[in-house]
Amino acid sequence: MEDYGREQHYYADSKKRRERHYYVDSKRRRERLRRRRRLEIFSKAVATICVFIVSWMIIEMGMTVYDAVTDKSIPTFSTSMAGNSTTLDGVEIEGETTVERIRFMAGLDERAQAIFEHYDEYPQDLLDMLARNVDMLDFVEGYPEKNGNVYADSVGEVEKGKIPLLLQWDERWGYGEYGDGILAVCGCGPTALSMVVSGLTGDASVTPYVVAEYADDNGYYVQGTGSKWSLISEGCQNFGVAAEELPLSQNVVYDALEAGRPIICSVRPGDFTTTGHFIVLVGVEDGKIRVNDSNSRERSQKLWDYQTLERQIDNLWAFSVR
Repeated sequence: MEDYGREQHYYADSKKRRERHYYVDSKRRRERLRRRRRLEIFSKAVATICVFIVSWMIIEMGMTVYDAVTDKSIPTFSTSMAGNSTTLDGVEIEGETTVERIRFMAGLDERAQAIFEHYDEYPQDLLDMLARNVDMLDFVEGYPEKNGNVYADSVGEVEKGKIPLLLQWDERWGYGEYGDGILAVCGCGPTALSMVVSGLTGDASVTPYVVAEYADDNGYYVQGTGSKWSLISEGCQNFGVAAEELPLSQNVVYDALEAGRPIICSVRPGDFTTTGHFIVLVGVEDGKIRVNDSNSRERSQKLWDYQTLERQIDNLWAFSVR
């Protein structure tokens, strides 16, 4: 009987241990299952968020491209070396980078030396322009003291019917703010329109800075990009002139210029820019086209074959008085 009682007791203890072991194992399995489910839910949530973020980025990129095509927002500054003055005191400027070229200039000119010694006080875009155009030495040297100031409310004497050459880095207005920079750097759109308006109407008060203020106030500037094409095609009406978008045709271009209608062109990288730029076609001489380039005296002093210009033009508008 004692042996039977011990067996019964052993059996009962074993059964309890098995039940406890089963219960613990079941509890552990349930806990692992809950953790796995939570991990799956978390993973799905993370995946959903990632898909949403990627989709949003794709939509934003698509809208940027759409704006570039439909709203015509393109860069307005030119830092091209082609056609700019790259010699100082008869010496060709050497160097592959901006800092190398300005260091080279500093050995030739006291103004460049002063700029180089205070290199960090100047916007990089402005230094890049100087490295490719030594005509800007005086302007760049004066930047720390004159930044933000505008010194003229007139472009000077103008002859109605003759389009004047205006430079975006002219000290009279080039230090003025425009968009997220200064007019000297990103103001080729307002400067091109100022040339056309003052020349066609004879109104010398429509300076590049006046046009830039109007563009800023009316949403014609895109931060980090530049002036919209619509400043040229629509904003011009505020200043008493009308624009007509033209097809890219030699006969059409020559007919407009010979009729006294200047043409503003948006150009892609090439002879005039490494990014995007506005130039003004002002007339025909000896079968070639004269260009007013707000960023270069040298390019404005030469005559251009139509074929050379055609392959660089993105869009163009002819102007007349309203």
